[in-house]
Amino acid sequence: MRKKLISLPELEREAHQGVGVCKLTFPGRTEIIVRLQVSVGWRIGEGLIEMAEIAPGVYLANSLVKVNNGHVITSILNIREQDVEVPNPAVKVVKLRNHDVGETVLMGVTKREKSRDGPRQSRGKGILLN
Repeated sequence: MRKKLISLPELEREAHQGVGVCKLTFPGRTEIIVRLQVSVGWRIGEGLIEMAEIAPGVYLANSLVKVNNGHVITSILNIREQDVEVPNPAVKVVKLRNHDVGETVLMGVTKREKSRDGPRQSRGKGILLN
């Protein structure tokens, strides 16, 4: 992957606001974690990036992302044998809907008091009795 590098202090001062990656080059047969600019949904804190073919044989992963200063971190896969250049890569972040978020349910767990005075039994018998 080739791009112009900007020092971290310059980036934090936003000295290069608007100066970003003009194009990315992905080597053949690679999966790369990248930081991409958000084109739509940059005000969303967290959201989804939907899987898309951004160039022939180059796929953007379906990802749950956090938007940070108008950028997200996600994965891109190049399944072609050749290097592929992608100009002006930017992604669309979709806001999570209520039915996308589920609750984690803890099932089958019970609290049991242990008694040191009672007879000892094997773990297998103790499980079968409960």
